[in-house]
Amino acid sequence: MRRLKLSFLLLAIAFFSCQKEVPLNDSLPGNQSRQPIVLKAYLSNSTKASISDAFGTVVWNSDDTLSVFDSPAVNGGNKFVTADGGEKAEFSGEAGTPSDGQFYALYPYSKSASYSDGTISAYLPQEQVAVAGSFDPAAFLMVGRSATTEIGFYDVLGGIRFSVENSGYDAVEFSGNDNETVAGPLTISFADDGYPVADMSTSSSKSISLKGEFEPGNYYYFSIVPQVFKKGFTLKFMQNGSVVKTAVCPSYVTVQRYIFATVRYADKEGSLSNIIDGFALDSDGTSNCYIVREQGSYKFPLVKGNSNVSVGTVASAKVLWETDNTSTAVATGALIKPQITVKNGKIYFKTADTFKPGNALIGAYDASGKLLWSWHIWLCDFDPQLTKQVYVNTNTYMMDRNIGALSTSPSGTLSYGLFYQWGRKDPFPGSTDLTGTPMATTGTFDKLKCNSDCTVDFAVEHPATFILCDDSSGNDWISAGRDNTLWTAEKTIYDPCPAGWRVPDGGTDGVWMLAGENSYSMDFYYKGVKFNLKNGGTAWYPATGFIHRGEGDIRLSGQFADYWTVKTATQNVTTFEFYIKNNADDSYVGLMYNNKTRGEGHAVRCQKL
Repeated sequence: MRRLKLSFLLLAIAFFSCQKEVPLNDSLPGNQSRQPIVLKAYLSNSTKASISDAFGTVVWNSDDTLSVFDSPAVNGGNKFVTADGGEKAEFSGEAGTPSDGQFYALYPYSKSASYSDGTISAYLPQEQVAVAGSFDPAAFLMVGRSATTEIGFYDVLGGIRFSVENSGYDAVEFSGNDNETVAGPLTISFADDGYPVADMSTSSSKSISLKGEFEPGNYYYFSIVPQVFKKGFTLKFMQNGSVVKTAVCPSYVTVQRYIFATVRYADKEGSLSNIIDGFALDSDGTSNCYIVREQGSYKFPLVKGNSNVSVGTVASAKVLWETDNTSTAVATGALIKPQITVKNGKIYFKTADTFKPGNALIGAYDASGKLLWSWHIWLCDFDPQLTKQVYVNTNTYMMDRNIGALSTSPSGTLSYGLFYQWGRKDPFPGSTDLTGTPMATTGTFDKLKCNSDCTVDFAVEHPATFILCDDSSGNDWISAGRDNTLWTAEKTIYDPCPAGWRVPDGGTDGVWMLAGENSYSMDFYYKGVKFNLKNGGTAWYPATGFIHRGEGDIRLSGQFADYWTVKTATQNVTTFEFYIKNNADDSYVGLMYNNKTRGEGHAVRCQKL
């Protein structure tokens, strides 16, 4: 019979195979003709497992086995075994021409494994064997597929490797702190990028028990399906069935495919409490405003918003202010815990244990105490991508609320949001009532008359200083003159909108002009304007009032509003403006108001990029 060669490349990954001899399976699934095949095993270089310290040479051991599928099958598929092992090992077995056009393979062989329609079904043991310096081979899954005679393997799992300070344990148990599923049956498919994706939706095991002898000086490994542990994880150290020590990691932790994080002396007091991780707020891109939707741990990079430009060498970070958008100040830490960590080019922070909607500002400082940059944290349970709106007569996606708003309801003032001076990235408190009472914050906001020091850099360094201006500075907060590049249709580093959004177009290109005069109605009860949406319903624009450029106080709350745009003129800016009084005769709506001075504080409604 014709001898075929399939190649599987194994590089230096965190993998050690089992030493137990496994006999060949005489039962071949399917009814197609099988041929003897010699497989040369290797793992794709692009998915080499990563460990936080140096790791030794990895080889196949003799008697390692594979499940190879040439067609839909149960009972483990075709079993292949290597006699010699090595960095590139030859595996022997029998298989036919793949019915799906590709061979699918699983390490290690398991009689319970199956294959159908591009998906391999396997099993991650809830009880794993502790092997000093290695994994339980039955718990380290790899898969590969190929239409040719060369197949690259990819790691399916990630996990944790740990050492202990004390001996005497006979088991260590891992569990997530939010009742996550961690072991049992799983399916493995391949994403569009070719990497494997594991799904444990049919599993139910909430813990993994690593059993054996544990001695100081060695590392031991939990193999875990990639997932997020939002509330961290717990390790329980056992002797004779009893828990003798417990270590808790309270932080958000991500287990990534092919990465094994290291925890030294995991049984030592406090060893897990210093683990720092968080949900990456920049997953959709960097910005000056990050939306936080729920209680948890978070991180973002130390770069200027909407770019990858470093803010400089950061020595520390802190919360400058917090507010729940009411007139009563919250306690410090009510929204974001005060302990802000700077590590590995990122800021890490945690919300309060009980999630509280509101707004906050986090600042990064150099060693001299100079504020280098700051970021607005918008704590509100909404996803702008899911709630975006399209007005009649337009094709422009708009956010359903103002930046900083906690509601879209016309009732009350939680829909008002925050104020901005044109071109500045950092917000100022909005109004909480019809008399212009500002939102109470845990920080201090200052006012400064515009002078020669009032530059863009000064504004960055003093995000809580409202720069007062008058005719002497052209009613602009910048003393040297106009800068039309601060907010533009091409999103800048000073744009205050979240990732994927920007300050909207204005003038004839503005969404309000495109919607047209018959697209809106004035609300004389709740005081605002409603725009009709293409799919029914309305978009609510509240009469937020504004911050006066010369005095710095909030005026005309519940009557008047301007909404900033990127449309500029020589002196001023085009806005969407309205004044709502008691009836239509006394009120007006300006879909394109061309003469708004830049030093005032107004609301921003973001437009989708």
